[in-house]
Amino acid sequence: MKRKLFGASAVITASVVLLSGCGRTGYEGFEIPKEESSIIVPVSSNRVENHYEGVEPTIEKTLRTERSADGLCTIEVKDSYYDVTLDYEKGSYYDVGKAYGETILAVIDDYGSMSEQYLFENIKAQFTNLNGDYSSIKDRCDVFYKALYKNYKEELDGFTDAISGNSEGIARDGILSVDEARLLQFIPDAVRGTSCSGISLNGSMTASGSRLTSRILEWDLGSENQLCIAHSLVHYVNGDKSFNSVTYLGFFPILTAVNDDGVMLSEYDVGSAYGEPYTYGSKKSYTYDMRYVLENYKTAKECASFLKNNALNYPYCVNVLASDENEALVTEIAVETKDGTALIRDSSTKLMDGVEWSDPDCICVVNSFAADGNSDMLSATEGNTIRWKKYAKLFCGQKNITTGRFKELLTSERIDENLENIRSTTVVHMVIADYSAKKLQAVFTGQDGVVDSPEFIDLGSWEYSR
Repeated sequence: MKRKLFGASAVITASVVLLSGCGRTGYEGFEIPKEESSIIVPVSSNRVENHYEGVEPTIEKTLRTERSADGLCTIEVKDSYYDVTLDYEKGSYYDVGKAYGETILAVIDDYGSMSEQYLFENIKAQFTNLNGDYSSIKDRCDVFYKALYKNYKEELDGFTDAISGNSEGIARDGILSVDEARLLQFIPDAVRGTSCSGISLNGSMTASGSRLTSRILEWDLGSENQLCIAHSLVHYVNGDKSFNSVTYLGFFPILTAVNDDGVMLSEYDVGSAYGEPYTYGSKKSYTYDMRYVLENYKTAKECASFLKNNALNYPYCVNVLASDENEALVTEIAVETKDGTALIRDSSTKLMDGVEWSDPDCICVVNSFAADGNSDMLSATEGNTIRWKKYAKLFCGQKNITTGRFKELLTSERIDENLENIRSTTVVHMVIADYSAKKLQAVFTGQDGVVDSPEFIDLGSWEYSR
């Protein structure tokens, strides 16, 4: 994807898209749940032959560089993403947060006013009965903010001081206030809107003998695919706490990230199968806790265990895929008794009735729990059922999968908004962790939308150079 020049308002839409994910129907070559109301539509051909064997991912050139005066933040503008470095070894969390905010403004000078404009458009779309009273949203934001660890709170304070100054409250006045800038950080915790999937292959399935993990993030891209021009790779340089986050500009918690030890984390919205109400009193941000474990633990098991043990502190049900060189696990974070029990799912975990997975050497995750005893939005929910079965057909029983072949399988379906595919028209990014090379690759959806044959971008090594 080549970078196009757009107004800052388009860029900022990317940071505040709150609308829910995709509406897809239909698939080819799978057993379809027998439902009288099924809207699945058969198609003659849904396949595309991509060729990535022997094709190296693209290393993008830097088009422009902005640095904060204190050197704590550097933003390199690439063709399809912003490469951001935040240096915590040379400054406090507050100073780094402030430097990040200042440098974003150097790249996008009207970040604040345009951010507030689109924030309120999206608030209106999600909360139709507020009638100008945003106190409930502010209360929700305040709870998550107060629960942050001290360093994260100071970092966010520095960021909002740079972006917002002294303006406070939530009111549509053309100024991005401190409270509104904070709210941007808690979108995944306060407003649900993802439809994602992922898979991880043990080394026994790959040609290199090392793990391959993929994560596909799907959000509403905006009316003009505005989200697609705020992609960023953020390097958090902080000694043994260092990690790399694939996200969008100005977002501190985790969507997709990998730490210096090769632990990769990504989140997948689940929600309540029983319509349990959203609660936030005394809760904390699970996406910030994902960051905490990446900074403080060295294995996928340690990270998954922390999140499982803190499940009741989070606002709603979610899956987190955790992988390292040796194993891949899915933490099923059930936060309400009706929806089950928080647990760590691995290849030996008994699955719920009606759900099958034939290969213990790979693990899959969609927008539902899969473990026996937890709430079921998988066995009879078309979107999750179809994607789960497609992953199974593509990968179960496979051997000697190269990185190139891995990418070919993941992109082997045509993009069609009327079909339920592994990749939809709302893919934001696809990130691949190649454990043989200890490198990340990514597909960043461009302004023209999701394409059948995407270009993979080389994001470099996740190892911190000491």
